[in-house]
Amino acid sequence: MTNPCFQEQNQPVMEKRKQDYLAYNVSLSIAHTIGAEPNTCFDNILDLFQFFPDVFASHTFVEGWYVVDLEDEVVINEHGWVEMPDGKILDPTVVILLPPERPVYYFPGVKRSCQEVKEITLRKDFYFPYVRCVGLYGEDGLGHPTYKAAYEAATRKVFDLATATQPPKKMTFLAAQDPDSQQDMGISIHLFFPSSEQDEEGQCGE
Repeated sequence: MTNPCFQEQNQPVMEKRKQDYLAYNVSLSIAHTIGAEPNTCFDNILDLFQFFPDVFASHTFVEGWYVVDLEDEVVINEHGWVEMPDGKILDPTVVILLPPERPVYYFPGVKRSCQEVKEITLRKDFYFPYVRCVGLYGEDGLGHPTYKAAYEAATRKVFDLATATQPPKKMTFLAAQDPDSQQDMGISIHLFFPSSEQDEEGQCGE
């Protein structure tokens, strides 16, 4: 049986820009299908793996961080998404949370197979990001080397983006337990569904 505490992964953190990697139209279709909710990214991804295990058997559940470059603010937050076998991203949360043109950068920390996710869900009192729940890497999960590396890379991105303008943008650092703060700062655009004309244009890397 696969160890649900996951193996440590020592590969360098690879930044992925939403416009380059997000399979936008597929993510939007998935969001409609599962009734995705904003600010519940881990629940949304877990729904995919639990309800469509055959479809997502070869995909990867990612626990990591993303950076959102807003007009006057740069935000880092824990985030969950799916990585396809070709490296593209499925993210039913971001497509209803932010407009397609908003710059977003992904920093993967821990990657889990569909089988590992299934085994985790059989445990009692689990939650995601599981790197926090498993009890080996501290309450913030940053005792895990690649989760910490992803956070540090994302933090550097926040500083780079915030200081690229004059005056510098505000920097906001969030974690998975801070959904109310996301609402307060306006990162949640209530169920942003593009028009059919926008869908046909195949935006954001589709």
